[in-house]
Amino acid sequence: MPTSNLAMWPMILQLAKEVKPRRVLDVGPGHGKGAVLLREYVGCPPIERIDAVEGWEPYVTPRLRAAYDTVLVVDVLEMAEHDLASYDLVLMVDVIEHLEKGDGLALLERIPGRVIVCTPMEFFQNPQHVQIPPEAHRSLWSLADFAGRVEMDASQLGGVLVRLGPLTGRSG
Repeated sequence: MPTSNLAMWPMILQLAKEVKPRRVLDVGPGHGKGAVLLREYVGCPPIERIDAVEGWEPYVTPRLRAAYDTVLVVDVLEMAEHDLASYDLVLMVDVIEHLEKGDGLALLERIPGRVIVCTPMEFFQNPQHVQIPPEAHRSLWSLADFAGRVEMDASQLGGVLVRLGPLTGRSG
């Protein structure tokens, strides 16, 4: 079961708290710590919904379903733009490196609101990727990959950690 670096979460929570989200989507929720931490430390005003999207069905456990209001079992790349737009904040904590760079950039382009991305600064391969294909790391990201949308950079903590602002200048 995947997890994320607990040391990064205080800054992730601070970046989320500044947004004051009402609806949050946690992409690749791992064991569900995002829902627990967001409800305890970010909810002022209260968060109305914290949903998760998990692309690997065996990771969807009763514990995960209990942590989130809804757990969608779908590849995030297949989510409709209007569904992604219904969230004030999308969390992608230790997720984007599992996508091809082009797919990740296209996904970010389809999310019109704020996104918090946390990803390793150096490429490494997950040992579980042979048995669990979605665990494969497929890309390495740097701050420059998010150019034009970086609202807050907290990368000094040892990973690329950014809050991306809403898309501006979009037609339609």
